[in-house]
Amino acid sequence: MSLQNGSFSLTRYQVLGRKKRLSVAEMNQKLHGFQARPISLQTAAREIDYGWVLPDNPELEDFIERQTAWDISDCLYEDGVLLRLRIERRSVPGQLLQEIVKQRWSERDNQQDSEEPSRVLKKQVVDEVKEELLRMSLPSVSYVDAFWKDQEDRIYLFSQSKMAREAFEDLFGKTFGKPHKLGLFQLVPPLLGIHPEAWQNPAEQNEYLQRIVHTLPVRSGRAIETEAPPF
Repeated sequence: MSLQNGSFSLTRYQVLGRKKRLSVAEMNQKLHGFQARPISLQTAAREIDYGWVLPDNPELEDFIERQTAWDISDCLYEDGVLLRLRIERRSVPGQLLQEIVKQRWSERDNQQDSEEPSRVLKKQVVDEVKEELLRMSLPSVSYVDAFWKDQEDRIYLFSQSKMAREAFEDLFGKTFGKPHKLGLFQLVPPLLGIHPEAWQNPAEQNEYLQRIVHTLPVRSGRAIETEAPPF
C-alpha cells in the first residue's frame, strides 16, 4: 500500500549483520539488476513480477526526468533511504483456462499418438495454454513503499500484505542482503520492545535475547553471529 493512499498498515523489520554504514556506491552495486523494467503488455508470461522503482522523494526536484535513470542517491531522505517496489500481477480466469485446454486436448486426441503418458501431456497442454493466456492478459499494478533507517538497522514497510512482504523480502535480499551479508527479520511482539543496539552487539545480549534470535527464521543473508545458548 502506498503512502499516498491516506492510510497505511505497517510491517517492521530488523536488519542484522551490518559491520559499517553502507555507502551509496555499495548500495548501488546490485540495484540496477533489480530495477523494474517498463511494463510489457504482450511478452510477459509470469503471474507476478516486481522490481524497484523511483520513490516519491520530497527532496528530489527533477522527479519526472529521473524516473528513467536513477540510483540510491535519489532515494536518500533525512536519516534513511526511501524504497519503492512495483508489483505486477497477471491472472487467467479458471473457466477460460479449462475451456481452452479442452479444445486443445480434443485437437491433440485427433493427432498421432504419443509415447508420453497422458498425465504428462495434459500438464504440457495446461502449461502452454496458461502461458499463452498470461501473455494476453493485462497486468494489475500496485506499489509498496518502505523506509530504511540504515543507521538504526530498521525498515518500515508500509503494508502487511503477505504478497507485499514476500516480494519485498525477496527483492531486498537479492539487492542488499546477499551482497552485503545482511539478515532481515520481521519484528513482532515481544521483539518490538528490544532496543536496536541489542540486536547488533552480541556481547550485550542477555540469555532471553539470545534464545529469541536463535529461533527466528532468516529472511535473507545470514543469521546474527552469536553462540547458540544451551537449551
